[in-house]
Amino acid sequence: INYEITVVTGDMYFFPCKRWLAVDEDDCQLARELVPVDEAFMKKGDEDEDDSEATLGLEQKAMSTTYTVRIKTGDKKYAGTDANVFMTLFGTKDDTGIITLKASKTHRNKFERGMIDEFTVEAVDLGPLRKLRIGHDNCGSAGWFLDWVEIDAQSVGQKLRFPCGRWLDKGEDDGEIVRDLFPNPLQTEFYTPFVPYEIKTFTSDVFGAGTDADVFLVLYGRDAVCTQQKSLCVNKRERRMYFERGAEDMFIVELEDVGDVIEKIRIGHDNRGVNPGWHLDRVEIRRLLRKGKGSETVIFPCERWLAKSEDDGETVRELQPSDIITEKLSRDGSLKVTEVEVEDALETHTYNVSVMTGDVSGSGTDANVFLTIYGDLGDTGERKLSKSETNSNKFERGSVDKFTIEAVDLGQVFKIKIRHDNSMVSPDWYLDQVEVFDLDTEEVYLFLCERWLSRKREDRLIERVFYVKVTDKYSHIHHDLILRSVTSSRYYTCLAVIPYHVSICTGLERDASTTSRAYVIIAGVNHAQTERMWLDLPDGRKGFQAGSLESFEAHGSDVGEIKKVEVIYELTVVTGDVQNAGTDTKIFMSVFGANGSTEEILLQKNEDRFERGQEDTFNMEIDDIAPLKKMRLRIDGSGSRPDWFLDKNSNHTEEVYVFTYEEWLSRTRGPKRTVICEMPAVVDDEVMVELTTYIIQVKTSDVSGAGTDANVWVIVFGENGDTGTLALKDSTKSNKFERKQVDMFRFPDILSLGDLSKVRVWHDNTGIAPGWHLEHIDVKDEFMDKTFRFPCDRWLSKKDDDGQIMRELACANNDYLDLNEKTKYEICVTTGDTDETKENAWIVLEGKKCRSKELVMENSSKKKRFLRGNVDRFEFSSKNVGDIAAICLGHTPKDGKKVKGEIYWHVEEVVVTEKELGNKYIFRCNALIPLSSKRDDYLTFECTKTVESFASKARSLVPVKYEIIIITGDEKGAGTDANVFITIYGSNGDSGSRQLRQRLRNLFERGQTDRFVVEMLDMGDLQRVRVEHDNSGLCPGWLLDRVEITNTANGVTTIFLCGKWLDTNRADGQIARVLYPKY
Repeated sequence: INYEITVVTGDMYFFPCKRWLAVDEDDCQLARELVPVDEAFMKKGDEDEDDSEATLGLEQKAMSTTYTVRIKTGDKKYAGTDANVFMTLFGTKDDTGIITLKASKTHRNKFERGMIDEFTVEAVDLGPLRKLRIGHDNCGSAGWFLDWVEIDAQSVGQKLRFPCGRWLDKGEDDGEIVRDLFPNPLQTEFYTPFVPYEIKTFTSDVFGAGTDADVFLVLYGRDAVCTQQKSLCVNKRERRMYFERGAEDMFIVELEDVGDVIEKIRIGHDNRGVNPGWHLDRVEIRRLLRKGKGSETVIFPCERWLAKSEDDGETVRELQPSDIITEKLSRDGSLKVTEVEVEDALETHTYNVSVMTGDVSGSGTDANVFLTIYGDLGDTGERKLSKSETNSNKFERGSVDKFTIEAVDLGQVFKIKIRHDNSMVSPDWYLDQVEVFDLDTEEVYLFLCERWLSRKREDRLIERVFYVKVTDKYSHIHHDLILRSVTSSRYYTCLAVIPYHVSICTGLERDASTTSRAYVIIAGVNHAQTERMWLDLPDGRKGFQAGSLESFEAHGSDVGEIKKVEVIYELTVVTGDVQNAGTDTKIFMSVFGANGSTEEILLQKNEDRFERGQEDTFNMEIDDIAPLKKMRLRIDGSGSRPDWFLDKNSNHTEEVYVFTYEEWLSRTRGPKRTVICEMPAVVDDEVMVELTTYIIQVKTSDVSGAGTDANVWVIVFGENGDTGTLALKDSTKSNKFERKQVDMFRFPDILSLGDLSKVRVWHDNTGIAPGWHLEHIDVKDEFMDKTFRFPCDRWLSKKDDDGQIMRELACANNDYLDLNEKTKYEICVTTGDTDETKENAWIVLEGKKCRSKELVMENSSKKKRFLRGNVDRFEFSSKNVGDIAAICLGHTPKDGKKVKGEIYWHVEEVVVTEKELGNKYIFRCNALIPLSSKRDDYLTFECTKTVESFASKARSLVPVKYEIIIITGDEKGAGTDANVFITIYGSNGDSGSRQLRQRLRNLFERGQTDRFVVEMLDMGDLQRVRVEHDNSGLCPGWLLDRVEITNTANGVTTIFLCGKWLDTNRADGQIARVLYPKY
């Protein structure tokens, strides 16, 4: 039907339709909204009737929005309905009117219990959807429980979820059978909008040319951008109607936007149906111009069979464009047509693929094998490896099978995906390696596999992805490609973008400068964070000089109140190139730096990482702890291949920290037979941490029953992190830890921790007499030739003292630091780029103890100071003022004369370092200090940041009692019989896992408040807690309401809200929770 409407003004409007209004045709709709098209296109249709439908259909598709509606019926008894369901979509501009949902695309009997039914709705210019109304006419078995409605608008790039979870039933709930639903913003997904394409296929006029198979298409743009694979027919009836001999068939589909240039297409079929073989003449793809009215048609010639029994037996072809036809509407209303020949089309390449089956028992397969090759210009699509050129019975043990694949130039090949369909009697397959040879460029790409593709062996996967074994020639290319392939994703989150003003102050220490390109991530409340924001220096400058201060404006997501700033480290893990070097085990990493350490981080396997000879790259977002000192890696020995040969790691932005191991992490392989290793950081061939031997002497007290039969462990902490857990097994005494005895333990080849701060010691409470009274522990670092003492003189016993079997002991060596009345301060002043001065300046330090005298920073003609961009250093002796909270800064004439006019000095930053302990206090000023002879004319600045030294932190490690309050939720079954453990994390480290127990008391019952007192070394500001249980007892499930922790020394209470189950059978099944403070 075409409607022609003439209005009084004499203007003509054309509203073409040419679509079915029927429940058993097209998209099953009985109503349509029509949009007008230009008269020139109508006239073109009159001249060429065959073209009119195609042209007008594409124009209409672009002006309307197609909504895919998915409706979930609840999984409840009698949830389904036989009534007639209808809906209305409401946008900000218009609504669709009532739409009857007649024919589901997914089920013949629609709206049944637990099913998801899919419908297609087309509408014109509704604007953003704000609600939908859905209901039924109450006919038949009418009651209906609607779970949710999901609406996907591909042309808008938005998927909305409308939750319901209620009855539409006159006998249930509130009796309503029509409900208004609203989108849940948290479930809204945004992605790149799709665009309409008109696809025309021309079947050749030769005998048997037509096909009943399912024909599919993939479009490729530049830089390997491609669409998803799209079937051109939606059902069997359409497949029987289209693709007949000599036929021209047109389809309008919405696909991802591949850009202005379509470099190739892949078209094929599934070889099913009565007559699957197809002789394709050509394909024409038309799309609308981005600017102006008109369209562009790209012609892809084929003139070949897609048939198993014809030509080369391939059912998939890749086609390159030959001509482009452009139709553009001129200003005078006429249609201008131009045709050009494509000159720079990609060439078709021939790839020889050699597949080597491993030489192990049962390695051959009878299953069908499929291969996809990926390059930087695109991929081959999945190709079945059917005809081996070397063996009639392919993929047998120890054999090499060769295949030929034709595809449009892939560029540099970087990965393959290979799978089988698990068919036939013996489908299991051990694949040794795959070699791809580009016959046109003579490039060879090798993929080391050494894996089973089996439902019974290893990890039971029959599909694997392998990356090319990188050679020096192409290492930089493949490195970039692997990153891109791993991190690509369709969906993204739409957040408000705001400017951030960032100042970077580089320190004055040795090697403080860097030539690296820097970037920053800012974290806010509720774990919101920005994306990576690059901090590029202006004027083409590279690197940050020691003592420099640089300012930037960067744009990123609004994270609200800023809680912390994180730095990204790019980690590259190299697996050794030895047989069976790859692994499936879980790998955990910890990094230690001069300014702290990370938690243990799981390096995700993602199926294709940690394979033989492969480099795997991760972007790790962690606190800025640089310069890095060492790295610890641990495997848990799980998976079908628990052993791993680690070559090396590198951690960097552009400045590289290298961590080399070159040995097995395994309980059964290699000389070390260990699952944990530590590696020192190497920067420019300089080792950051040296190996040492630690001699640990443990003195058991001389009191009755002091000895223990339990197993004892220690962790030693220092400047460079910790040693990890050390088991005190091999003593110089045969019967260790006896009363008044000194036991000595030797631990060689451990990375030196530098000066030590504390020791954590505990036992497992086993044996006949597990209680232990420990006098002290001495730790000697042979490399430093220094001994550190850690006094205890306490019980580690569940029956004595406070019942604790874990103690943290502070280092007694740090007590020698005696801060006298006088100390030395180093003051570094950075002058800005605008106003310098030839006069003097003075500073007063405002401390928590007292206030310093006026410290004069003198300028002179011989030693000029306070010049533009300079950093000037001064050293003063002064009484100790304690922690510095503020400074007063003045600008005064050298000769003391009266000042004429207004003269200023631009101060960017002041850094004050207390020399005794090494604490730094940073004051970011960025202010103009007026020149004045008056002593009361100055500016005051508060401390922006404090950097506490290791010596200061070590002095602050004093025993503190913490009161821990655990409140169990007040719901049925909320209590637990399991053993509960807590780990507290603070600015001074963590407490270790502590069991919360009390003798003769039933803990953690419903609605109960339980109190515990645990003595630990001062944790500093509490940052988070980890609460877990061991899932033991009759009723281990537990609803934890909250945790409250009070530092009894200063009275500060920190609250950690939970309100979640720790239960393997409820919610997410977790029995451990990490809780953050309530601010």
